Amino acid sequence: MRVGIIVSGIVILGVGVLYLLYSSSNPDYFQVAVFALPFGCLNLGFGILTAKGGGVSIPSNARDPAKMVVDKGVIGSTVYLMVFSDKKLVLKRLTSGSVTVLAVVVLAVVGLLFAYFIGAAIGGITAFSLQEFLTQRRRDATKLCNPLAASGKGDLEFAYADLERVQLTKSRLRLHLRNGIMGIVISRRYPEKMRPIMEGFISSSKMAEPV
Repeated sequence: MRVGIIVSGIVILGVGVLYLLYSSSNPDYFQVAVFALPFGCLNLGFGILTAKGGGVSIPSNARDPAKMVVDKGVIGSTVYLMVFSDKKLVLKRLTSGSVTVLAVVVLAVVGLLFAYFIGAAIGGITAFSLQEFLTQRRRDATKLCNPLAASGKGDLEFAYADLERVQLTKSRLRLHLRNGIMGIVISRRYPEKMRPIMEGFISSSKMAEPV
């Protein structure tokens, strides 16, 4: 995602420069350039400042209560930090999809009013870049606190003893609860790293075969 933000910033800057070069033939082009150039710089700045995601990380200290941390799990439109201990899984909410949608709509409308449809696209892209930047900041702050305390608004906690089955597929972690199944979307790169660790603290009778 970090690379994507940087690339989008470079592309928007390129668009701004192109419109600026041709602004002498059409005054409207200058208005688009004035909008695109600072927003391109903004996206580039977000990309540079956004730290690379941690993926699946395992604490080096064996006494650490957190046995595995997964930087991103998605339920619906909400993004969580996933923290596994010997006894439970805690999902720390990082951002809500409704906030992202609101940011996209607001910046897209601003862009549309100022620089027409290309401005709307630039505004929408910038909103996603901003949201990713803020999500990473919140992820870093959560790791510095006690990530196993499900005390924040929207945080979720699941004791392994309360789960009937745990299923790890190519892109999902499925928790089979007494009243239904909760699916958590994860990166396709994660299951191969997660499974050996999970088998160390989740009973083999509850761990389903890989799908």
